[in-house]
Amino acid sequence: MRSYINGAIKEAIAKGRVLMSKIPGARELGVYFPSLATIANREIDQIISELDYLYNDDDYNDPKSIRQKFSKFKQLSGRLSDIENVVIAAMSRKAADDEFVNKLVYQICQEINYPLQTPVASCLSQKYYHIYPDYNLICIPLLESEFVLHIPDIYHELGHPLLYLENPKLEAMQNNLGLFNVEVRKYFDDEIKRRELNKTNVAEFDAIHVWKESWLEKWSVELFCDLFATYTLGPAYIWSNIHMCTKMSWEVYKIPTFQKSSHPPGEARMKAILHGLELIGFKKVKKEIQDKWEQFKVIVDHKKPSGFPIAVPDKLLKLAAEFCLVGTKQIGCDIITPDSKGKVCELLNNSWKQFWIDPENFYEWEKATVAEFKSKL
Repeated sequence: MRSYINGAIKEAIAKGRVLMSKIPGARELGVYFPSLATIANREIDQIISELDYLYNDDDYNDPKSIRQKFSKFKQLSGRLSDIENVVIAAMSRKAADDEFVNKLVYQICQEINYPLQTPVASCLSQKYYHIYPDYNLICIPLLESEFVLHIPDIYHELGHPLLYLENPKLEAMQNNLGLFNVEVRKYFDDEIKRRELNKTNVAEFDAIHVWKESWLEKWSVELFCDLFATYTLGPAYIWSNIHMCTKMSWEVYKIPTFQKSSHPPGEARMKAILHGLELIGFKKVKKEIQDKWEQFKVIVDHKKPSGFPIAVPDKLLKLAAEFCLVGTKQIGCDIITPDSKGKVCELLNNSWKQFWIDPENFYEWEKATVAEFKSKL
């Protein structure tokens, strides 16, 4: 197997060099993609260097280290695959719709006073809306440049780098996430102690440990991103969230039992962002959105699990809204108000207002509005 792994490493090195040759030149990259090309070149060069070291290093070539060598190769191969299938693919398929979404993301970042460099945008996503903070690349589904009702999800994705990247500008937001997680940990630790005192069967499995780890590893971040989008865009984000739930996530009360989950249940997300909406002065529209959400829950007719109030207590959802609002203000982002002006902000919020005025004829209005918006952006 030593010969096999060395052959596989050699092939990966060759693949890295071919990938470098696939990075488009300046004319093809245009205005928005050169930073992505710089990242790709740097990352591929680093991976090739590490593969070369893995091939030649005496310690890795010791037969006793074959498992470690395989493990390191797997890691480097995965990184190379990400570069190929995400970064290089985004640059290679650059088209007219990418030009628009890059202008759109740039305008959003200007309007909300985003503290980081504007991400490169690509209509490449196979994962709904998704951001790669390490590459500063946001991917959206292919047809989204022609429609507006899901565009608010861009604001959610812009929240992830604020909680992930190491940057002094982001310390206040990340500190508030940390302070919130202190409250999460305290809440669950207290609840676990209470339940341990009342447990009758020592071998009985308690899902509360799964809920706690889900909160600390993923849910807190996802809620903060939801709330960041709410605070910088307003009602359109929450309408968009309902729109997404109707298409993709009908299990609005689903909580994990044995394995951690990446996202909190839809009901928890809605409660948190509706509370956040009220905190920034949208009390009337909050009621309108809440009524529609309740109607949707009646249609899907899912029963709330008995453990739901413990897994996602209102207390933590409100605290998330409060801590995130402080963090969003402290990093200098502009908080939306009912009187806020901005090309994208007005487009997205007005689009949802128009949708509810005449849902069945909305597409014709949307088609004309998007065309006009593109011509003026």
